[in-house]
Amino acid sequence: MTMIKEDIEGDIAKCTKEEEESIASYDKLKADTEATIENLGEQISDLDGTKSDKEQQVEDNEGNRRTKLGELNVVMKQIKDAEPGCDYFTINYPVRTKNRQTEIDGLDKAKAILQGGSFASSFLQRH
Repeated sequence: MTMIKEDIEGDIAKCTKEEEESIASYDKLKADTEATIENLGEQISDLDGTKSDKEQQVEDNEGNRRTKLGELNVVMKQIKDAEPGCDYFTINYPVRTKNRQTEIDGLDKAKAILQGGSFASSFLQRH
């Protein structure tokens, strides 16, 4: 009986030791898990803050783009309103330049004639 008692006491001691090790292992795992959960909670909080900052930036950028679009539309309207005048000068400038050059040439010839110069009759224009 003494042997049985010693075996049972040895088994109890062994089980008690294993139970204590299991409890210590559980407590360590629980502490590690809680620390990880807390850390992940902080990261989620930080990322939520970053997300809200980015969403605000998106809203601000959209507002700025709308403002810039309005400014662009105003400028494009001004360009469109000025276009007929620009077309007039673009189309008529070469003709007007040629006419002014003809006038200047005529005035230069008239000045030369008044100062005593003479020109062959082929150089004089008659209309």
